[in-house]
Amino acid sequence: MAPVGSKLSFQQLVEAMLYKAHRCTKPSRLNKYSASELDAMEKKLQISLSLIRGVRNLLQPINRLPPELLTLIFRQTQLHLPDFLPIRDLSASGWKWLSLLQVCRHWRGLIASTPELWSILDSGMLPERFLKRSSAVPLRVYLDLKLNYLPEDLLESIASQSIRFRELHLNMNAWQSNATIFHHFKDPAPSLSGLTLVIDGRDITNGHLPQLFSGEMPSLRKLCLKHLTSWPKGYFQNLTHVCLYDQNELTRPSMDEFLDFISSSPFLEELALVRAGPTRMTEGSSHGPPSRIISLPHLRQLDIGAWASASMVARFLSHIRVTSKVDMYIWGDGMLNAPQPDSETPASLASLLPEDISKLENMRPIKKWYFARQPRVILDTPFVSVTGAADIEGRTLHMYGTFNASQVIPTQLLSRYPVSNVESLTVRDSCMDTNGMNILDIEFWRSILQGLPELQKLEILAFRSIGFTRAIVGALMPQHATDAQPRPPLCPKLTSLTIEHDVSLPAYSIRTMIEARAKCVPPAARLEFLRVLVFDPNPQSVRQRRRRLRSMSVSEAGSSIGSHSDSEATGLENEVRTREEEEYRLHTEDDRKLLEGCVEISGEVRFEYGVPLSVGLVPDNWPTAAYNFTRGRRGS
Repeated sequence: MAPVGSKLSFQQLVEAMLYKAHRCTKPSRLNKYSASELDAMEKKLQISLSLIRGVRNLLQPINRLPPELLTLIFRQTQLHLPDFLPIRDLSASGWKWLSLLQVCRHWRGLIASTPELWSILDSGMLPERFLKRSSAVPLRVYLDLKLNYLPEDLLESIASQSIRFRELHLNMNAWQSNATIFHHFKDPAPSLSGLTLVIDGRDITNGHLPQLFSGEMPSLRKLCLKHLTSWPKGYFQNLTHVCLYDQNELTRPSMDEFLDFISSSPFLEELALVRAGPTRMTEGSSHGPPSRIISLPHLRQLDIGAWASASMVARFLSHIRVTSKVDMYIWGDGMLNAPQPDSETPASLASLLPEDISKLENMRPIKKWYFARQPRVILDTPFVSVTGAADIEGRTLHMYGTFNASQVIPTQLLSRYPVSNVESLTVRDSCMDTNGMNILDIEFWRSILQGLPELQKLEILAFRSIGFTRAIVGALMPQHATDAQPRPPLCPKLTSLTIEHDVSLPAYSIRTMIEARAKCVPPAARLEFLRVLVFDPNPQSVRQRRRRLRSMSVSEAGSSIGSHSDSEATGLENEVRTREEEEYRLHTEDDRKLLEGCVEISGEVRFEYGVPLSVGLVPDNWPTAAYNFTRGRRGS
């Protein structure tokens, strides 16, 4: 053993520990060390074991990576939100990356000493620590004062770093102070590129934004404002993304004022106006052709949501010129479903567009049209959109909502919407009233199809829409002139037909229509492809029968044991279900044989089972980010 106080080797430390473990058998040798000396040896042993574990950890393959590369991997585990309309994840999943601090000492030290990993400052997640560890790197700041209380001194510390702000997303609806919150943000923000200000109007006079960052925000490109309708002169120019929503109704801008605003941002790429924008009527502004046109050559997306009337939308659209690349979404009950001020009926969908749409190049060429009258089961907001690339495939028009028949008068729709080049039409109608007052009948569809001479593909999504398929098939049936000679059929280029199997597929009517059309067109123009989507029997009818049988079984059971009645009812339910499915299968098989026997179909007849029905009725990007953000879908 080494003398007391000398430096011990690792082997000597281990030996000392063994002596300590066997002190009962060798007390004489153990007595050579005092308790303090043994404690010192134990501490050194622990340090040595820690060093061994550290070296072993560094030998792991991932820890052999350069620290810079490992840091990049860590950054990929963080939640990255868009700098425009960021929808925050308020659950713990947004901060799971912090668990990396618990993996090992090497990772903990690397993370703690990397300022970029602490550059997302959130009022709900240790803002003091993030502010300190972020050092001097640019900051993305999320301050939700509605959910998280911040002392004024901490808010002042954060605001004092405005020179580092890259983004600021501030929800100040619940700010509690005698002074306005804006006095904290008085220093310039030269690097600020994204700004979101959500406020309910408290401490705001006439919707006017007080001075912010001394007006020095030269890099600002993306802006989202709630409630605010005006700001100091010179603010908010050269923007690329703008979202205004829930503006003060009394101080919303006039058309000229709003056109001045957007004209100051010639590179505007995205514009969202939700219950906001030039919706304040001014005398004489709605009469005659527009005297001022603003060109937006860089615009890529336009959202107009929940305006007071369709005529206001049309008036605004008449003042702008956009390219064929703009995706446009117009939604809201007030302008699409609610009665208009001068009428007891909702506005026509045609009134959303100005009479002259030549400046709206995104409205042509429309090659696909989706028209769906759908109850509020999946989506609760009606909308009209024009999306897609203006190339060979062309643009796509979507109309989705609980539209009244008076809103979709064919002559009005065809006069405003340029659908004469539509090659693909998908229709869905499940809003027919039982009293027959809201039905889109044969004459309606005949008028619509008459305006689609280039139509090649038709999809009828008729599941649970009794009579819908018959109406369209009837419209496609050739009519006879006075000399008994058949007229040229509507949509002479139609070669593909898809039909959802509704409660009763009108197979005989479909075959009769196909045979009649075949007599009026050359062989090359006959129907090439017929596709029928088959699903289960009508679930509503089956459920009603089961409930009726169950009630009958229970009443007839009388004094029988309840469990026996339930078992008997279950057996009856299974019997009904089996019979119903068998009848449906037999009818479907008969329909398939009838249609396959139609020699006038030059191509394939296909019955497909188990295919999801009535899909693809909305654009891929619906609902849009502006729709979700302004609806409050941020978890807050």
